[in-house]
Amino acid sequence: MGQNTNTGESLSLTVFGNPNNFRKLIKNHGQLCKVKQALACPNCMGNNHGSPDIHCDLCNGDGYIYTNQRRFMVVDENSPSEGKKIFPFYNPILSVVKVQNVTSEIQGGITDLEVDSFNDTEIILKENVVKYELKRVTYTFDGWTKVENEKLEVDSSNGLMYANGTIYNAMYQSSNPLIAFSDIAQVLKIWNIDTGVEITDYTIEGKTIITKQPIVSDKMYMNYYYADLTQVITADINTRKPNETFTHDLTSGECKMAFYPFIDISRGDLIILSATVLWKNEVLNHTKDLDKLFEMEIQELNLVILDNLGKQYSLDTDYILQGRHIKWIGNKPKIGSSISVRYGYKPSFIVFEDNPIPLNLENKIYPKTVLAKSWSKISKDDIAQLIN
Repeated sequence: MGQNTNTGESLSLTVFGNPNNFRKLIKNHGQLCKVKQALACPNCMGNNHGSPDIHCDLCNGDGYIYTNQRRFMVVDENSPSEGKKIFPFYNPILSVVKVQNVTSEIQGGITDLEVDSFNDTEIILKENVVKYELKRVTYTFDGWTKVENEKLEVDSSNGLMYANGTIYNAMYQSSNPLIAFSDIAQVLKIWNIDTGVEITDYTIEGKTIITKQPIVSDKMYMNYYYADLTQVITADINTRKPNETFTHDLTSGECKMAFYPFIDISRGDLIILSATVLWKNEVLNHTKDLDKLFEMEIQELNLVILDNLGKQYSLDTDYILQGRHIKWIGNKPKIGSSISVRYGYKPSFIVFEDNPIPLNLENKIYPKTVLAKSWSKISKDDIAQLIN
């Protein structure tokens, strides 16, 4: 292999980039978001000619099934050490990829350190290391948080339970007035604390558990994992509602976003800004006891819904919010009626036409950037284009 022996030219006054500085920027100035990773629905794509089926039981007509990333890889972290122990900054640790000690060539150069074992917070080496020498530690950590024995908020008359342990604690930064919350990623157990009877027939939407089994206020408990929120730096957010006839129902727009380098993001994934709320007016056709709204995450419904006959319906008397649906619990419009709804929602963006842009200058892993598209009403043609 050819080598350049002019080391003075290649090494003098060299300024090296530091990915950690970019991560600190996102941490200190980014806004909360959740990233939903997309899996194309095998039922719709296989049996419905590549187009979403509104009657599909797997994806409920979305065309995608959304999951939450759990394993996050941190690369070349200069972790603190003491004796045989390395203390990575992110935990709990799931796996250790590599540990190196880095000194100048005259002091020994770069050496691989042999790992004996690890636990949630520590990596144990087979030999002692010098505390003040540079370490390069590559490992994965768990992006889900386990919650045990949480008492659920219960709406027994409507079969709803709420896991409020998912609500984000912003500590001194904010009181979280817009109620940013994480999604339930995996349910381990739901039970009645008095009878011990488990709830096994349920569905999950965000932090809401929906069931037809009997539930009792102040008696329902749950063990589960939720997918941690992350931060994103946004720039040039631009949403608009064009007035051309053929796009009347579609909100469009774009936003530049920068994510931590360990976020695995791909085409079709959704990004929801958890600490932002926008309001919109929408006209729907009332079809059943659950009317699905176009936005992905709904914050709250207005106090009044109006139908095409001029009749008004009241929140908490005639309808409530259930996930991204209006659930009718009292008086309701006639099937096929048009209803006018006003509601607050968390803005959603999708990685649509532009793939994420990696940045690996100096063979280092910097934050990823994407140009995402505003995403509300789901067009089956758009989904088919994404997948096919």
